[in-house]
Amino acid sequence: MRRGRRCLWGLAAIILGLVILLALVLPSSFWWFALAAGLIGYGVWYIHCCW
Repeated sequence: MRRGRRCLWGLAAIILGLVILLALVLPSSFWWFALAAGLIGYGVWYIHCCW
């Protein structure tokens, strides 16, 4: 199979579905922690790629 935009759209749909399901189950304080961890991870990745 060829990978391309369809693969990315499918992966995005799966991730979005998981986030929606988790949002129904987990408390709101978890999402602040997840946002902070994601931003820190993105910052580390960005610095690593740009330097």
